[in-house]
Formats: sequence, structure tokens, C-alpha cells
Amino acid sequence: MRKFLSILAWLSLAATSLLSPAWSAPAGSKASASGKAPLTLSLITINDFHGNILPPSVSVVVPDAANPAGTRVSAGGAAYLSTLIKNLRQHNPKQTLVIGDGDLIGATPLASGFFHDEPTIDILNQIGLDLSTVGNHEFDKGRAELLRMQKGGCYPPSADGKSGKVGVDTCMTKGKFAGARFQYLAANVVDQASGQTLFPPYAIRTLAGVKIGFIGVTLQDTPSVVTPAGVAGLQFRSEVETVNALVPVLKAKGVTVFVVLLHQGSSSKARIAMDKSCPGVSGESIDLADRMDPAIDVVVNGHTHQEYVCFRPDGKLMTQAGFYGRMVTKIDLTVDRATRKVIAKDANNKVVVNDVGVKDAAGKPIPLPRGYSALQPDPATNKLVQRYGALAASMTEVVVGRLSAPLDRRASSAGESTLGNFIADALLAGTSDAAYGGKPSQIAFINRGGLRSDLSTSLEVNHGNLFNVLPFNDNVVAMDLTGQQLLRFLEQQWESPQPAGGRIMSVSNGFTYSWDASMPEREPAGSGRRVVAGSMKLKGEPIEMDSVYRITVNNFMSVGGDNYSVLLKGANRQDGEIDLIIAKRYFERQGVIKPPELGRIVRVN
Repeated sequence: MRKFLSILAWLSLAATSLLSPAWSAPAGSKASASGKAPLTLSLITINDFHGNILPPSVSVVVPDAANPAGTRVSAGGAAYLSTLIKNLRQHNPKQTLVIGDGDLIGATPLASGFFHDEPTIDILNQIGLDLSTVGNHEFDKGRAELLRMQKGGCYPPSADGKSGKVGVDTCMTKGKFAGARFQYLAANVVDQASGQTLFPPYAIRTLAGVKIGFIGVTLQDTPSVVTPAGVAGLQFRSEVETVNALVPVLKAKGVTVFVVLLHQGSSSKARIAMDKSCPGVSGESIDLADRMDPAIDVVVNGHTHQEYVCFRPDGKLMTQAGFYGRMVTKIDLTVDRATRKVIAKDANNKVVVNDVGVKDAAGKPIPLPRGYSALQPDPATNKLVQRYGALAASMTEVVVGRLSAPLDRRASSAGESTLGNFIADALLAGTSDAAYGGKPSQIAFINRGGLRSDLSTSLEVNHGNLFNVLPFNDNVVAMDLTGQQLLRFLEQQWESPQPAGGRIMSVSNGFTYSWDASMPEREPAGSGRRVVAGSMKLKGEPIEMDSVYRITVNNFMSVGGDNYSVLLKGANRQDGEIDLIIAKRYFERQGVIKPPELGRIVRVN
């Protein structure tokens, strides 16, 4: 009977999506055959840093004994991150590695982005990063630029002479850029011509005589979320099949500890950082981790900008450390000295509390909760941060306009945001007035992923604030679509490989439509399902299926990014200015910007 109950308990545990916040091998396995105490191997992991070398404006809610809802603390900044990593290294100085899980560069603030992310690579070298998988944003500027990040060399001069100037925007240290001292991994990214992976598929590191195998994979859907030209000639293979094929290869090389760096993640309903109960964790990475070889000990996640430490029913540890360098994950693996296999594992997310401070609605500083103290910036890393910050400051601090109230990316139930509406309006204005010189546009769209920061820290907006919103330097593209193609364009917001719930674009003033959430997200190619029939209107007039309309999008979308393949059929294409420049001019013309009203997109059901 007792055995039966034990089996029932195990089955119940396996039926859940998560285990308790610690795992160890079956009782009795901790005793090494040699009789010696087991080893502890440590990993410090970061993900989705996105070049935030200066403290970002996004705070973190941490546990507070005096406040059940938690308390906000200011977090992040490379100099503070460096200090925390140094402190954590001291817990296990000879047996600790620092690991990245992708999107360390790309979609970056001005202090890094203006210099083509060379500052971020320099600073990660200084911090002591050992390895990282590639993420989707590593491909934002294409294969050649990513290889330059690894190998070094100056950014090539542009045809117009505005970028690629040594000592101005590239090779800022004695006219050189050395590239990453850490190794990028890309096991599932294959050059179609050669059949070889773009970067090594794995790395083996030996700590205290134990071989740890690191397999780096990025999301297979990378081609649908970056500019297609940037990944031309590359094949992105199945994450799970790639990992499982490499496990026996690593075993043959003596690897006994297996870590997957998976740039894919899940979502969490945690309200407070460092909640190890894994509340409501669900998403892509869970299915991928569960289908990976049981030999895998740890699956480090990224991409979804979430924070969690979870255990899967088979004992795999799955972690993610938020975004923008505001947290790190400290992973401790207990290894038997005889078998050299993991017999226990645990992890904790640590907040990079800086000394910038958070203020309440009245402008008063919020004191740190008991038990928390601000880190001091690491001097060597801070020197680099301040240098690049100062170089960018002259551009950053130029005021471009004012707001009557903050603009943010928080979406309504219909998918609208005040910031998205504003940027769409700006892009329309920049391609529909006399200064544009082409056929005037009638509707503008901006994809959600193209907006990387809110305009909420100050009502006075400077160039740096605006750059943080639009860091990709995408030029805008105007084109003609028929009403039928426009309908298809909207339907592609929800169609595979979009994530569940879709990616709803913001639209410019004057264009409206309704969508029905009760209808299927996926459909065979053809007419729309989710967009309510007859709801598309321009200035109150119904969109005619056979009529032609002039639209504006960014370059990323125009070449099929985010799965908007119908835009490849757009006629009479005309390239325009950089989106950042258009938004800056719109600010200057408008003076004080009022948050645009919502209601352009209506959700039914």
C-alpha cells in the first residue's frame, strides 16, 4: 500500500508543470564512492541585456516584510551589475562561470547603440562574461555585423558618410575594436551553403576536473522576428532536435554536466521578484525543456523578459533573469566527485540594486526595504560606462519636445497604446506632407516590437529618450496595398508563427477597425476571420477591397519581418527617412504632445 501511495504521489507531481524550488537526486546518491564531500559548481547568468550599460528607467518590485505588495527599487546599470557578479564569484571563486543567454546587444539605448554596440561588448569583456548563446536581436544588423561583434574590426563606412567614422561612432579605443573575448554559441544556426554552424554549437569548460557542456540555441522562429535580409542564407533548426543530437557527442567527450542556453522563454504571473513558487509559468520554453534529453541538468531561458526559477517534473532546472541587466541568476550545482554528475541543484535570482533610487508619485525617494542595500559601482567597469555615456551625452540631452502626460507601451485589451498611436501618427505625418516628396501616405503602422521604451520618466523629451523608443534606425517605407491586401496584413497579426495572442500593431489617426477575439487566431491563406467584416474604415469611409491605399511601415516590416509577408507584394515602394528623425521632427512641429486617445482599434468578444 505504501508503495502504491508513493507511485500515486510521483504521478501527481509529474502531472503538474512545476516542482518545488529545489531539487536533489534520490536519497543515498549524495555519498561519493570516494567518500569525499561533493563539489559545488556555480553559474551566474544574464539574459536580454540589450545594451543597457547605464541604469535603465525600469524598477524592480522586491519582497518587503513591511509591505505585502512589495517595494520598488532602482536596479541595473553595468557598473552595478559588475559589482554584484564580482561579489557572487567570491562565494565559489575557482568554480564559477558567467554565462549569457542572448539579446545582450540589439535594441539598445543611445550610449551603446550610437557606437554600434561596441560599448556593450567592451563592458561585457570587462565584467568577465565567459559564454553566450546568440539571441534574435544579435541578428538585427545581419550576419556580417554579428561576426564583427565576435571577431572585432571597425563598423564599415556608410555610403552617405554619416556612420562608420573611426573615433566618432566606431573603434573608439585607439582606433580599434577588439571584439568579444567571450564565445558566442549557435548550435541551431546553420549556413546553408557550407552546412556549418555560424558559431560553435557547444563549448566545454572544466571546473575542478568536471566537464560542463554548454549548448547554445536560439529560437527557431528567429527569421520571423528580425529583418529577413539579416538572416539570408542561414537556417534555424529545431531547438530540441539540435540539443538532443549533441548530448551523445558531448558524452563521448567526457561531459557529465549539461547546460542548455536556450534563447526562448515562458511567461510568469509573479508580481514580486525572486518568487520561487513559479506562479502561472507557461509558454514555449516549458515544452522545449520537457522534450530535451533527460541528461540536461539546466535550461537557461531568455527572450520573454520574465523572471523565474522553476523545476520541471524530470528535475531539469529552468531559469530566466528578467531583462536589461536588472537581475542575475545564481545557479549552484552539487556534483558527486566519483560520478561527476549533478546530485543536487538550486538557483536564486539576485537584484542588481543600484544607488540611483526610486521616487514615489509625489517625487519623494522610496527607502530601500530592510535587508537591502545599494551596490557600489565597480570602478573599472564604471570608467567605461561613464566614458561612453559622456560621448553620447551631447546628443542625448538635446530637448526635442514636451509631453502633457506620459506615453507608454502598455496595451489596452484591443492592443492599442498611447505611445504606439503617437509613433504611428508621427510616421504618417512624415510620409504624407509636402516634405516627403512622394505619393502621400494615408495610413501608418508600427509594430509592437519596434517600440523599446516608454516616454514616462519626464515630460521633457530629449533625443536620448526618443532613441530609446526607436533604437533600430529603421528607415520608413511607403507602398501601395489593395483593400484586400490591407485586410490580409491585419490578419497576419495573429497568424503563425506569431505568439499566442498575436502582435497587434498601432495604427495612425483616421484608420479604424474591429477584431473579434472569439475567432480562431490561425487561418488558411485567404480572406480574413478575426477582422470584423466591413469594420475597416479610413476617415469614416469603408475600405474598398479593390481600391488602392498608400501605407507606411518601417523597413523591418516592409521586408516581411514579424511574418508580414503580404507587404512583400506592396507596389510603388518608396524609402523614406529614419523613423527616429521623423519622430523628432514631429515633436518639434507639435511642441507639446498630448497622449492620443485610444479607440482606433476595437475588440469585440
